[in-house]
Amino acid sequence: MKENIVQVIKLFLVAVVSAFLLSYVHSITKEPIEKAKNAEITEAIKSVIPNISDQMIIKDTFLVSDVESIPLKAYIIQNNDSTVYAYSVLSYTKKGYGGTITMMIGVDKEFKITGIYPLEFSETPGLGTKMTKNKFKDQFLSKSLSNFKFKVDKDGGDIQAITSATITSRAVGECIERGLKVLEYNFKIGETDSSKTVEVKDE
Repeated sequence: MKENIVQVIKLFLVAVVSAFLLSYVHSITKEPIEKAKNAEITEAIKSVIPNISDQMIIKDTFLVSDVESIPLKAYIIQNNDSTVYAYSVLSYTKKGYGGTITMMIGVDKEFKITGIYPLEFSETPGLGTKMTKNKFKDQFLSKSLSNFKFKVDKDGGDIQAITSATITSRAVGECIERGLKVLEYNFKIGETDSSKTVEVKDE
């Protein structure tokens, strides 16, 4: 009986020490991880917004989004005089070949795409990962909801799909369309209605 009590005490002490060590490690790594994440986001915004300067102000906000009620993180880029220079949004889709794709999308004040930057994805190396190449990304430059169908060509859209990576190409189109709809819904003058939410259905 005494030996059992001793074992229980030992296990308890091990658990307490382990919990303390985990908490300590988390506390010292949390800030560097957050800084690295913020730096990655800032780099993504700069890559999708041309001619952005260090003097400009980047304001972040959460926007009403889609049928899943998941708010999208958006960024308003302002000049020194607080006028809007451009917008950016962190959009997503769950329909990538390897699962979820998250992407930073930049637009000008007319909501025409100025750049896209894939942030997180698990697509097939050498196929779906070609979504990161300019040859694929550049087809979206200056495109908007009014002048481009964000579906692959074989589905009646305007996207020139990546060879042997149609699923990834479809997913990118959905991701971009979701982000654009949310930005226009929230910021396009004369078309904002706070009683509604943007809906992008997962078909």
